[in-house]
Amino acid sequence: MPITRSSALGRIAAGLAAAAAAPAGAQLDLAVVRIGTNPVDPFATSYYGVDRGFFRQAGIDARLTTLPNGSTITAAVLGGDLDVGIANIVQVANAVAHGLPVQMIAPAALYSAKHSYSQLCVAKNSPFTTAKDLDGATIAVSTLGDFNSLGVSAWLDRNGVPPARVKFVEIKFPEMGAALERGTIGAATIAEPALSAAIQAGQARSFATPYTAIAPEFAAIVWFASTAWLAKNPDVAKRLVGAIYATARWANAHPAETAPILARVAKLDPALVLGMTRAYYATADDPKLVQAPLDFAFHYGLLPRAVTTAEFIAPI
Repeated sequence: MPITRSSALGRIAAGLAAAAAAPAGAQLDLAVVRIGTNPVDPFATSYYGVDRGFFRQAGIDARLTTLPNGSTITAAVLGGDLDVGIANIVQVANAVAHGLPVQMIAPAALYSAKHSYSQLCVAKNSPFTTAKDLDGATIAVSTLGDFNSLGVSAWLDRNGVPPARVKFVEIKFPEMGAALERGTIGAATIAEPALSAAIQAGQARSFATPYTAIAPEFAAIVWFASTAWLAKNPDVAKRLVGAIYATARWANAHPAETAPILARVAKLDPALVLGMTRAYYATADDPKLVQAPLDFAFHYGLLPRAVTTAEFIAPI
């Protein structure tokens, strides 16, 4: 049949209306996932995934809640205020060991000597040169009885210093450099960006990469979810994990592009972010990435019982 001008205009108008309506319709189909995170590099795939659209491409409306640390994130997931969170592996393992309903869904930031975004430091002018110099010293960590002290304990043990012979104290990362400079502590485990800031300020120098005493490479930070949410949303969980790994692959390959995102969410100087040791993220699940820290955490009394990878990792 011949197409009249009026009918053609009508079809064009209808097509434009449908195109305009498509994004709104797609928005309604997105699965909402409430995610707890923290504006530091090891947790930052959450921000990168939102900024670059990886979660949305997977059909997920990732709604981020920024919280002070992994402990508050874990509590929020357990309380039902969040579906998914990011925390250090010992915090999640402690919840599992106590029978609380959470499981890891993906490893996040990996730790290795090459990607040592957290280091044991001493004052810039400290006379300490070996692990034995720390025998009887006061060592600062960001959280007592947590992953922060695990690597130091393993490293001291490996170097002939019983961990019981040092005193661990809790200090926030940004305050550790000044405490070292004052001499109120002998050493501190400082994570980025506070690590680079303390070194650049002349307050500290790198002394060791203690976490490598746990394993050459392992998952220090993990994504986790409540078991109730996992049981109710198996397809969404699978798509979320796929988006996490897609984000990780992009972030690992584009550190210069992630830097301004991290600087924005963490309110940091972009030049500091570009110059610091950046986190490297897991791109696939591997039980070997979590087995060593789980074993060491139990060995040093940070867990009340041994936790197996079978109960720790969700079967997604």
